[in-house]
Amino acid sequence: MLNFPRWRRVRVRAWQPSENTALLLLSVLVGLSTGLGIVVFRAGIGFFHEWAVLRLGNTLIGDALAAVGIPRAFSIIPVLTLAGFVVGWLMLRFVGTEKYHGVAGIMEAVALSGGRLRYQKMPPKMLASMLSIGAGASVGPEDPSVQIGSNIGAFFGQRLRLSEERVRLMVSAGAASAIAAAFNAPIAGVFFALEVILGEFTTRSFGVVVLSAVISAGFARVFYGTNPIFDGLESFVLGSPLQLVFYAILGLGLAFFAVFAIRYHAWQSEKLHHITLYRPFKTALVGALVGAVGVFFPPILGAGEVFMHDVLTGHIALELGVFFFLAVLKLVMTTVSQGGGFVGGVFAPTLFMGIMLGYGYGLATTAFLPVDVVGQPQAFAIAGMAGLLAGIVRAPITAIMLVFEITRDYALILPIMLTTVICTTVAEQLGTAGIYMLSLLKQGVHLQQGRDIDLMQSLTVAEAMVTPPPLIHGSASLTRLRDTFREQHTRALCVVNDAQELCGIVTLSDLQRTFEKHLDNPDQNALNMLTVSDICQRDVVTLYPDDGLWTAIQLMGARDIGRIPVLARGTRHVVGIVRRQDIMHAYNVAMARKARDQHVAERVRLQTLTGAHVLSFHVRKGSAQDGRTIASIAWPPEAAVVSIERKGRLIVPHGHTVLQDNDVVTVIADPQSELLLKQMFA
Repeated sequence: MLNFPRWRRVRVRAWQPSENTALLLLSVLVGLSTGLGIVVFRAGIGFFHEWAVLRLGNTLIGDALAAVGIPRAFSIIPVLTLAGFVVGWLMLRFVGTEKYHGVAGIMEAVALSGGRLRYQKMPPKMLASMLSIGAGASVGPEDPSVQIGSNIGAFFGQRLRLSEERVRLMVSAGAASAIAAAFNAPIAGVFFALEVILGEFTTRSFGVVVLSAVISAGFARVFYGTNPIFDGLESFVLGSPLQLVFYAILGLGLAFFAVFAIRYHAWQSEKLHHITLYRPFKTALVGALVGAVGVFFPPILGAGEVFMHDVLTGHIALELGVFFFLAVLKLVMTTVSQGGGFVGGVFAPTLFMGIMLGYGYGLATTAFLPVDVVGQPQAFAIAGMAGLLAGIVRAPITAIMLVFEITRDYALILPIMLTTVICTTVAEQLGTAGIYMLSLLKQGVHLQQGRDIDLMQSLTVAEAMVTPPPLIHGSASLTRLRDTFREQHTRALCVVNDAQELCGIVTLSDLQRTFEKHLDNPDQNALNMLTVSDICQRDVVTLYPDDGLWTAIQLMGARDIGRIPVLARGTRHVVGIVRRQDIMHAYNVAMARKARDQHVAERVRLQTLTGAHVLSFHVRKGSAQDGRTIASIAWPPEAAVVSIERKGRLIVPHGHTVLQDNDVVTVIADPQSELLLKQMFA
């Protein structure tokens, strides 16, 4: 230990910053480092574009093709083929297999493993991404930029041994800095980190993230200036409130396209993932395919920023259908590029598709109505950018702020907000998660945005209600009512009319009281004339499927009732009934779900800390492992069973533990043992 004089030790102690000051200083360091990383990344893309496309492609290969009468444009095919082989080799040799593309992995790390990332693998991924985008693969630079910033934040957080909360904060600050520097959009970077990466808003996180984003954007502006990405645009003004109707229709159409794009991306990526081919060869073949399409449709190559800028400035004159075709083709080529092994993101392709769809929609409206009535097609293109980005990524505030900052056109903020909100709301109602969240859900990872909330507050009536509901027509006789109670083994029935609308509810107690009233009455005809409508309860409390289950509990307690009919919202049609026992069952299901989520989180932490693969396998009835003990199975040398999930219960295994049908066995193993384990449990 160094022996400083007493006055120096006192001065050193006096200079020690507080925790908040240290976080702010660290956020400045993350912002500067990320800004530098983004500058190097963009320079690398330009370098590879210069050498691969212009010098190797247009000059060397182009001259050879021209000598045999082949147009120079075909040179992009061998360029992308060679680039694909190199990218595939880099990823295979230095990165290995990854569960997620880009941002999804960062979201999982922040939510489940304390923000711990394998920052050592970032340099080869960065190099592969620069080559992918520079050579012309149909991917964008934003997801790799976010990975650069997030890994820089994780590097500082992990090397300084900060707490998990602080590491998550540094990762989020790095992500915000990356978006801020890549787009020259610090506000959008802040909201991206809070909406997508961190998933919550607190005063401390907001200050750290804002500071990093501002520092990073300021550093990048030293090299690229202060102009927005899409500069030189005409100022588009909302002519009249009537134009908002057309933007609302645009938002609705974009919602359906967003859902289609997400589902297609997941389906196509899954198909390409199952192609068992040496990775460099597969990426090379995909490069050849993308290059062949790019020969005839050059706008789909790379991020397409130049073509997008020309569309927004009105320098492109194409047929109406061409814009819609380019949007679909960009979706297909981006999915193929990513699934085939090229490294890049979906941000820029999504903006490209949004511009094409919005501009095409604007041309369609102006073909039937005057421009003064509906507005300029470029204005719809700008709104299309924000709407589709929000629908695919599910970050509406980020989309609004991003489009505002890259166009600097405040006059269109109202139509942008309207299109974005409608697109996001409709897409969520259609039941498809965002593109990042969907990849997590496919791996069994369910992330709850924000802080933990009470289990019953997180459940809806639809998750607990019984369907189809027990019904009886109001004109049915009491004898039929008695038989229906016996047949359906229930104590309550929903009473409906000819239109199958709810009229009331009748219970077994109502029937018993009616019979007791007529025990001493010698006139049985009066009893036989009664119908269900005569004895049912008309004043019925009802719920809707999207109501919180906590609402049902409160109503049951306040009214002292044991069951509540559930109606389709806006109608009187009965779609279900919720009872006290159904609520208890839903609570148990939610508890089991939470336990599974915690188990998944621990698996992710274990995989992050050890670097090994944490795998789960189902034991099928009659399989080779069904009924055998752990000790009797010939496991790979570098594999260990860490847990068994059986009927919602977690078991710590021992050598004598017997595997049973439907058990979920979690194994930690090295990557080389993964294929052998899959064969064992096939």
